[in-house]
Amino acid sequence: MPEWLSFSLEFAVVGILIVFMALALIASAVSLIRRANDRWQRHEDAQKEAATSKEPTIDTITLTLITAAAATMIQGRFHIRSVRRLLPGNTFRGSWSMQGRAILHGSHIVPKKR
Repeated sequence: MPEWLSFSLEFAVVGILIVFMALALIASAVSLIRRANDRWQRHEDAQKEAATSKEPTIDTITLTLITAAAATMIQGRFHIRSVRRLLPGNTFRGSWSMQGRAILHGSHIVPKKR
């Protein structure tokens, strides 16, 4: 076998081994990131489950004030079925989202009963 052919064969084998080692390293990095992401998702799901499993509490004074405010706007009899927070207490409240929410809620027109 000529010397240049044996060198080329050896060079190709070494190149293929380097490429497969790099691919194995990339695959293991992706696998580790996926495992960390799955663990983080399970943690977030557990936190959401714990937050939603809490019994919503609202005192009678707050409910009375909400009812009075709604009665003032609508001017009639009605029943409040539920009261809930728009944003959880531990979330970031950005000024853009709060302004957008204020504009959206301000655009609703409540018809007054006669």
